[in-house]
Amino acid sequence: MKVTRKYEFTDEAAADAAIDLLKDSEGNLTQSVVKLGYLTIEGVESTKYAVDVSWSIDPLDSWDSAMVFPVPMGVHSFGSSSQRDEYVKAYCELKPDSAYCNPPETEE
Repeated sequence: MKVTRKYEFTDEAAADAAIDLLKDSEGNLTQSVVKLGYLTIEGVESTKYAVDVSWSIDPLDSWDSAMVFPVPMGVHSFGSSSQRDEYVKAYCELKPDSAYCNPPETEE
């Protein structure tokens, strides 16, 4: 099952070094990678370099320290509803008290 994970690195060079670990012996990427760069959210530019990966294998442990979980799904998604559902599930397992995972009940 494919999973989407989001990552932040100190800069583009650090992101590129991590991405290099996802290349085969011929230099081709083995996973789907989108380099988002320095995101601007609500008028504030991040100091971290954002990268999204759609993993078709178990995510590499070496990427764990850079993993972040913005409120689903952040500013980018790979478009698959099954990947979105998996991401939301993982997000809510990690942050069960989040308002996103516990929307207020509506009165009818």
